[in-house]
Amino acid sequence: MSVTIPSAVVPKRRTAAEQGNLRADIQALRALAVGAVLLYHLWPNRLQGGFVGVDVFFVISGFLITSHLLREASRTGTIRVARFWARRAVRLLPASLTVLLATAVAVVVLVPDLHWRQFLREIIASVLYIENWGLAWDSVDYLAMDNAASPTQHFWTLSVEEQFYFVLPLLLLVAVAAARRRRRAVQIAMAVVVAVAVVASFAYSVFLVAYSPSIAYFSSFTRAWEFGAGALLAFVAVEAPRWMRAALSVAGVAMIGAATLLYTADTPFPGIAAALPVAGTLLVLWAGARSPIGRVGRWRPVALLGHVSYAVYLWHWPLIVLLPFATGRPLSTLDKVSIAIAALALAWLSTRFIEEPVRFSPQLLGGRRPRTVALWSALGMTLVVAVAGAALVSVDQRDKARADLLTSYESDPPECFGAAAVDPVLAPCEDSRLAGLVVPDPSVAVSDDANLPECWGSDDTGAAKICTIHEPEAPMMRVLAVGDSHNNTLIGAYGAIAERQGWQMQVAGAGGCYLTAAEPRPVAEASRRACRLWRASIMERIQGDPPDLLVVTNTGSVAVTPSEGETVDEATVRGLVEAWSALPDIPIVAIRDNPGMTPETAACVAQNLANAATACARPRADALARTDGNAEAAALVPNAELVDLTEFYCDENVCPPVIGNVLVYRDAHHVTATWARTLVPYLEQGILRALAD
Repeated sequence: MSVTIPSAVVPKRRTAAEQGNLRADIQALRALAVGAVLLYHLWPNRLQGGFVGVDVFFVISGFLITSHLLREASRTGTIRVARFWARRAVRLLPASLTVLLATAVAVVVLVPDLHWRQFLREIIASVLYIENWGLAWDSVDYLAMDNAASPTQHFWTLSVEEQFYFVLPLLLLVAVAAARRRRRAVQIAMAVVVAVAVVASFAYSVFLVAYSPSIAYFSSFTRAWEFGAGALLAFVAVEAPRWMRAALSVAGVAMIGAATLLYTADTPFPGIAAALPVAGTLLVLWAGARSPIGRVGRWRPVALLGHVSYAVYLWHWPLIVLLPFATGRPLSTLDKVSIAIAALALAWLSTRFIEEPVRFSPQLLGGRRPRTVALWSALGMTLVVAVAGAALVSVDQRDKARADLLTSYESDPPECFGAAAVDPVLAPCEDSRLAGLVVPDPSVAVSDDANLPECWGSDDTGAAKICTIHEPEAPMMRVLAVGDSHNNTLIGAYGAIAERQGWQMQVAGAGGCYLTAAEPRPVAEASRRACRLWRASIMERIQGDPPDLLVVTNTGSVAVTPSEGETVDEATVRGLVEAWSALPDIPIVAIRDNPGMTPETAACVAQNLANAATACARPRADALARTDGNAEAAALVPNAELVDLTEFYCDENVCPPVIGNVLVYRDAHHVTATWARTLVPYLEQGILRALAD
């Protein structure tokens, strides 16, 4: 695919020293950008805005790639799209596929297999350059929010970049077609098309940051304007006047530096905030190589870091994620310094012995043989996918065997299984069949979830979904269980109790949202609005068709926004009291929230199956640190009673993650369906006792 373009489209060309990847100012910018990202990932509390280094790279890429395309048009009168894509593949794939292959092997060797599924799937997504969309989906999937950071998570930026490389030449084709190949009109048409894309992307970025910031951060559509800004500079890239160069370059670096120092994880991003580092990068690029920043870029250490910046970016994050698995402890300061040194060393080695030999291969030079490049690219990508895929198949087979074991214990549970092991009536309780087992195995625990789509979230109108999980012909009582995800983890227990008691049992749950009058937690406005609608529809349903019993439970004080002068804990209790008090004629049973673990608990259990109950236990005070509003609210509302099952989760000192050979938690704070089912007799007793009171 190619398009013929009149040579008049190309703006005034810079000097030879300024062209291409060897521009000293660009090398300095690359060094600054990768340094900011590296420091941010190693010491996030020291340089909280270091993530803007990614935006600097985006602008540089847009500027350089557009400049290359325009120079090709000037030289040949054509943009050969297939060759352009081939050149990008030759430039980027050798290093990225090397890192991905090494990471896949390291995951299999170093990482407990409970993480394999997530990590290996993200490796495959990175090979296909769709990692950003996978992370965007996980960011709004409530049940995936507790996923561990994968060693290829940073490939989201490369995915966005590759998608830009795919789209840009096609946009230029559209512009040429619109201009009907008139000489001057082609340049204007291309610039207009890019400008329109920039404006549209920026507007969408501002909108989506307010509406859904998690998706906005990873979306290609919200980042496209950053590449486009660099592309527009390439169209008008006349050299800045000499008297302006110093001021422009220093101001640009100051703007980038200000963003790295002032921005935090709470800064709405990209949106308007991204304009600061983007504008700063544009100023440095406009100032050119003969600016003070260009002189800095000619200093050998800076030039070298800029030269290997791509490889440094590729290597540093897998080292950060994987080293704790190798050492069995969190990163120390020495570890972090070692990672920085290792990333630089690996970057130089892979650039010198892998990237450059392939890039300057006589057979592939300049991407002049697109079919050959496509073949070798496909082979390399297939190799990485095959390694990751084979590991996925093996873990799938193991998971099936573990799931079969879980099924056998569900159908015929031992006497001392789960909560029964700490039942004071049965103590001491032991069963030889359970020796050395943890059920479910940590590798399959994430899927040991009783939640059902029909019981979760809202329908298309915003109304809460309410499902019926047990419906006898003549129910003794109509029960509705309402809450957030912690409520829906108990669906299996609710169903079993309803069956034993002859109750109709209905359930409604939502992510981070439950029945309270307090303002929803400070997340995206769209999520807050959805929570308000869900609550309103639940309240309308309860008041319009009151159940005989309302069961409520939810996580601790993290899901509400306090009013002025009010603490989060106070807002949690107030919101529950106000909501429950609006239902004075309905008996309410509030279940105290389960204790919380840490994100590292699952890995600890996987590595200490035989003694996980002691090796991975969390101090009781820490596990119960979150204020449980249900307990305080139940004491203040006359028609509410509390069911507290803490004695089955914790002893006087610790809260173990494994009880009676059952894995209690599938992540840091959601209980497994297996554990919930072992609570049935005790939760049932608590509810009946509360009703009697």
